[in-house]
Amino acid sequence: MPIDPRFFFTAEASLLREMATSYGLSEADPRVGLVRNFGSFDTAIPGDICFFEGRCRDWPAAGTKASLCLVRENENWETASSSSIVPVTNPRKVFFDLTAKLVSEERHSDRAPAIHPEADVAPSAVIENGSAIGEGASIGPFSYIGPGVQIGKGTRVGSHVSIRFALIGDGAKLLAGARIGEDGFGLIEGPGHMTDLPHYGRVILQDSVTIGANTSVDRGLLGDTIIGEHTKIDNQCHIGHNTVVGRNVIMVAYAGISGSVKIGDNVQLGGRVGIADHIEIGDGAQLAAGSGLTRSVPAGELWGGYPARPIKNWHRELVWTSKQVRRKRSKA
Repeated sequence: MPIDPRFFFTAEASLLREMATSYGLSEADPRVGLVRNFGSFDTAIPGDICFFEGRCRDWPAAGTKASLCLVRENENWETASSSSIVPVTNPRKVFFDLTAKLVSEERHSDRAPAIHPEADVAPSAVIENGSAIGEGASIGPFSYIGPGVQIGKGTRVGSHVSIRFALIGDGAKLLAGARIGEDGFGLIEGPGHMTDLPHYGRVILQDSVTIGANTSVDRGLLGDTIIGEHTKIDNQCHIGHNTVVGRNVIMVAYAGISGSVKIGDNVQLGGRVGIADHIEIGDGAQLAAGSGLTRSVPAGELWGGYPARPIKNWHRELVWTSKQVRRKRSKA
């Protein structure tokens, strides 16, 4: 995913090539001359640098399109048959060391931004340089709209909302206290402590999305966090970075979605549902309130329990457990 210039400044490509040489690459290496940007392993294109943390046996057959891919040392990478591979001690750390020097996170300006004459903006709202707000949109008091944020026509933003690194469609509704586009919970182990990773993605809220009061939607690490059209998210939910939520999804209060989850269209999540990272939920699936999901759910199925499983299996287990308890009590 290319870095979005509405939210980030990027250094000249020559600086990236210069820094790459400090990790064992020669300026004469033709691969270094190709590098212009960076991306994730799956979405990188020629001209990008990416990283891969798996073992050589885990290397996907399709490989990556990146010009340079940082991988772990002391592996037999010849079997991967890729000319982009560059072995380093810690691929993730080297990658984010490079990006941290290349990217400036925000743009700020003292120049007052233009406001459309039909926009309804509260006097106490703060709107940064480069933002755009569509006709008929309203911004509640004490809300913050960050640099480069785009808000569509007729969208309603409540009070005390903060929006950063986000593109929001038409007719969306963000209730009081919503937090859109903050860093996700991405960490890397450093010398004796954990370090926060910089996040270079965005949040994309499509048309007619509702985000409940005090709900947080984290921006992506290297990709985007996406909420599909007409999805309704209740109060006090959390959506982790790089999660993709489909259309017409209903998510009830206190749902917690970890990073890189994929939720299909027309899914329904009950209250206090918790979903582990990298889980996929098929179209039309349902999760009962309080479910704890640790594996993927096929389309159209109803699951419940902790850990969650098909609802009929969960009910049978509850009935069996109840019978065993009654038998023990009757023998006592």
